[in-house]
Amino acid sequence: LGPARGLAAAAGGNGRGLERVDSFIGVSTRNKPGRRTAEDAVNNILYNTPVSKERPARHILSCLVDNEPGVLSKVSGLLSARGFNIDSLTVSATDVKELSRMTIVLVGPDTQMEQATRQLEDLCDVWAVVDYRGQSVLERELAIVKVSCIPPPEDDAEATHGGLFNRPKTPQSYEEMMTSHFHRQAILDIAKMFGANVNDVGSESIILEIVSWTKRVDAFIRILQPYGILEAARSGVIAMRRSTVAGGDDDDNDEAKTLVDMADLPPG
Repeated sequence: LGPARGLAAAAGGNGRGLERVDSFIGVSTRNKPGRRTAEDAVNNILYNTPVSKERPARHILSCLVDNEPGVLSKVSGLLSARGFNIDSLTVSATDVKELSRMTIVLVGPDTQMEQATRQLEDLCDVWAVVDYRGQSVLERELAIVKVSCIPPPEDDAEATHGGLFNRPKTPQSYEEMMTSHFHRQAILDIAKMFGANVNDVGSESIILEIVSWTKRVDAFIRILQPYGILEAARSGVIAMRRSTVAGGDDDDNDEAKTLVDMADLPPG
């Protein structure tokens, strides 16, 4: 007989023959159709329940660390050595001279994020680690984008995707100047819809500045891509827990988890 098959004698010695039993799932072949035993029900729960997999989630960790050289390399080295996916890392000074604030954005399952938090707390240079997952957080990121004011040629694929090379020179004729004007005006309209500021204007390019949450910055850069992005720089995420309203209850955090996330809404 195979490894998953066996013979079991009927209990009680009442003369019934041997009963064939599937030793893996524990289901008797002599049971009446539509009727299950307790053993069948237990084995169904043990072997037939699908295993759920944790989906990667975005976690924002706020760390207070010593304001000393080498702390950043210790934290980044610890996370990279253990295979954590660092989406963003920002370090800045605080109002306390001896402390710096480090904002780390990690993407992964909740169990791995808990492990990362515990490992960061074990570092001697780290004073505190707070995971903002599931909390009401004010999140902002700064991005500056330089966009070409000259429309790319239709037959130049690289220029169409914002390449630095093979870009046309400053327009000379009136028709070229008007074409460049409408191209610049379209960029300014997009910047106005996203609430971006114009920091610098030149004859060949324009620099825009936007301060918003991460998904909105991503959408802003994607929309500007066909117009010819020459350069782009992003500061990384900084975050802080929102203030509570007087008279409210701490249990409001559970309700905040079910509210619509503004980062999931379209721009505008």
